[in-house]
Amino acid sequence: MASIVLENITKKFGKVTALDGVNLQIDDGEFIVLLGPSGSGKTTLMYLIAGIYRPTSGRILFDGRDVTNLSPKERNVGLVFQNWALYPHMKVFDNIAFPLTLKKTDRNTIQQRVHEVASMLKIEALLERYPWQLSG
Repeated sequence: MASIVLENITKKFGKVTALDGVNLQIDDGEFIVLLGPSGSGKTTLMYLIAGIYRPTSGRILFDGRDVTNLSPKERNVGLVFQNWALYPHMKVFDNIAFPLTLKKTDRNTIQQRVHEVASMLKIEALLERYPWQLSG
């Protein structure tokens, strides 16, 4: 986990300003939710944090380290989308564990981290279900 700070983030796509002067601090271990209508900049903000997009101006800090110009791989951040992001043939546990499996993380660490995330999200009882067995 890490603290994340966005300092005066602006993101433009040509003449369109998607985000304008956003400041946000997310403390280590804090759980936040971004809510807003379509087109309000939620996905753009997440892409900036993950490094998929680069801000037009401003800085992004992880634990005080400037990561604004680092690639997604160098940031070690993942995204979970509301729809179409789950592998239907894999249980919830395996969907959560998938990025760690790709990184060849040892099984004990995967078990520990998946259970930590499930506990934080209060979904421990869902780990053995498939996506089709979950509600929206």
